[in-house]
Amino acid sequence: MRTQLSTLEQLLAEFNQLEPVAVAEPTIFSIGSKGYYENPTTDILAFFCDSNGQHQLGDTVLKALLHCLPEEYRSLDGSLIETPEREVKTQSGKRIDLLLESTDWVMVLENKIYHQQNNPFSDYERFIQEEQNQTRFAGKQVIFVVLSPTGEALPSGWYGISYPSLISALKTQLAEQFLSQPINKWTLLLREFILHLETLMSQPSVNQQTLDFVLDNLSTIKELQETKQQAINDYHQRLQTTLQSKLGKEIAIRLHHWRGYPALRFALASWTDTDSDVVLFLSGEKGDSSISVYAHLEGDSDESKADSLILTGCNVERWIEGNGTYRGYRIKLATMPEDDIIQFIGERLQELDTFEREYWGDES
Repeated sequence: MRTQLSTLEQLLAEFNQLEPVAVAEPTIFSIGSKGYYENPTTDILAFFCDSNGQHQLGDTVLKALLHCLPEEYRSLDGSLIETPEREVKTQSGKRIDLLLESTDWVMVLENKIYHQQNNPFSDYERFIQEEQNQTRFAGKQVIFVVLSPTGEALPSGWYGISYPSLISALKTQLAEQFLSQPINKWTLLLREFILHLETLMSQPSVNQQTLDFVLDNLSTIKELQETKQQAINDYHQRLQTTLQSKLGKEIAIRLHHWRGYPALRFALASWTDTDSDVVLFLSGEKGDSSISVYAHLEGDSDESKADSLILTGCNVERWIEGNGTYRGYRIKLATMPEDDIIQFIGERLQELDTFEREYWGDES
């Protein structure tokens, strides 16, 4: 009968045989956000579609947009006489995503990145017709467009443009821009925008083999996650008990995670009003695990006072963080045995204790 450990080992062996998961290149538009939906995407598209805009790219993006339409529209003049309009309100209160107006034509553009089409198309058409009757768009060619992932079929008189088609056209126009004009920040930002759209429209980064593996092994993966957490907790408490016995003092512990890996924190329970501690960072990357010491600086204490007590004469990485409130020290673990780890943490706690007593007035 297979043991729990052998089951988990087999699971890890199978996982290591899978194709690596593709990681999309981050862009300025994807950093710090969980998703990028219709409104901000349309805002940026409107900005770049403005042939008279501050980006100084002229009709580069508008040309790409027109190129995605049937042949008869590709030779249209790509300059606008009005700034692109967002959220144009119709008589019935509906809102057109983007309205573009040139000398001879006007375009109604609806942008749908994720949602299925449920737009009030007839209402948008009626809005344009009424505006034509009131002379605003009189005599102008009207183009109705929906921008979506697939460029799906639409009601008669509407054209669907797929995002992949637009991305391809944008790349072509941007390449010409790179060749004919000096590179400026807006050229680079347009490239970032194209990359971001490409990421949104790309196939899922998890391939089918990996997806099947996860779905087939959900129970064992959950067991593995729980076993990992229990093992880390047990190891943390074991180090705490050993350190308490070695130092003869109560040790307070906290568990944090850095980049998804456990950071085991140790401090003397007697310390008050301070965040000084020693951190054992455990990483799956070879040689990346480390022990860090954080000395809390405030008032009369400064890094030179901490340096005179902590890891003196040792070749370790030192830095200041938290707007000058912490002096940090770090040493890589490499292959340090557990007894040496305990010894090292214990010595650092004693040094920090001296620092706390001398510069904070704590009594141990």
